[in-house]
Amino acid sequence: MAETSELEPGYGPTSRRGDNLLNDFVQESAASYAAFGEARADRVERIEGVVTLIDAGSPLPFSNRAVLERPIDDVRSVLDHIRPFYDSGSATPFLLDSAWPTPDLTPIGFARMGHPPLMVRPAGAAFPPAPPELRIVRVDDERTAFDYEQALIYGYPAPQLQPMHEVTILTPGALEAPGWHHFVGYVDDRAVAAGSGFVGDSLVRVDNIATLESERGRGYGLAITAAAASIDLSKPATLIASDLGRGVYERLGFVALLRFTYWLGLRSG
Repeated sequence: MAETSELEPGYGPTSRRGDNLLNDFVQESAASYAAFGEARADRVERIEGVVTLIDAGSPLPFSNRAVLERPIDDVRSVLDHIRPFYDSGSATPFLLDSAWPTPDLTPIGFARMGHPPLMVRPAGAAFPPAPPELRIVRVDDERTAFDYEQALIYGYPAPQLQPMHEVTILTPGALEAPGWHHFVGYVDDRAVAAGSGFVGDSLVRVDNIATLESERGRGYGLAITAAAASIDLSKPATLIASDLGRGVYERLGFVALLRFTYWLGLRSG
């Protein structure tokens, strides 16, 4: 018998919260980046049910991010909605963030960045204690913001932002972004690790996990991840991992579900 009503696709803002984890993650990620960008006075635009666009004008493409809210099956979706926004901004590259496989975008000037895994950890499970020498504090002022950013830029690392002389990411406005919580880990008053978490309606999303290379292998990355994921233990914790960091998150009980598609976009002109 023919289906007369429109089938629920399971993605986009019209799908109810809790329908599926992937849609919740995409919708809340888009909202989190928009909230952060708006708090910083970055350029932000949303095309309902299609894409959320953030442009900090940063040399780091992760700060200039287009989050697709549904699959695309043709390059016109990119050309019509995404290109005009970024081509009207600065000359820095931007990230196209898709939870689904996409058409080949290389003919229209994109380069494939990778396919990082989405990982999830069930709600309610306790985390192991942090190493006793590691002191984790919330970022709530100019000093801790500087230390957080230094650990992030040199620990991730982000060579595009080196050398670091001042705060450019966690500006005073950014510290007020709703839903966001930031942490920095110290050993003997030296910032060695950084991480953030965003609390949405359904999920906690962990972001910006970094540990200085000289301090790796001591459990600091595990501890800063646990701090960010523990903001609300009543909700599952989620994150996008690098293949290098995946083992760290698996030791905390995160499980990989699927892989995203990341493209690097260069602006016309």
